[in-house]
Amino acid sequence: MPEEPNPVEDAVDEPLTVEDVEERVRANIRSILAVTDETFTDIGSVLELSVAVVGRRQRGVTPWSVAELGRLAGHWEIEVSKLFASRTTVVLSALRPGRIAQLRAANAKGLPAHSRAKASVAA
Repeated sequence: MPEEPNPVEDAVDEPLTVEDVEERVRANIRSILAVTDETFTDIGSVLELSVAVVGRRQRGVTPWSVAELGRLAGHWEIEVSKLFASRTTVVLSALRPGRIAQLRAANAKGLPAHSRAKASVAA
């Protein structure tokens, strides 16, 4: 009886292209925005960029800079490396529920993203 092929062993590791990595980052940012109820306006405020510039980054017209990704990761209180994760579940699991609630509440009140309060530390 022939042996069943093993998809893991048979898989050839193809190197990622720059375009693959950029699309992965955009997908992860999209997912975070959906969970936090943030908009391009919100993250534009965090980064001091216009909505149009954020839109160009998210459409892939211009790439996100490493510095911008670092600031976004800091805003969301996650490791910047999570933005490069191959599965959105990885980046979403890095978001603290308290931070998600904070961002959603601030958004519901119409506060700009850069003036949102940091999470209080439990004693």
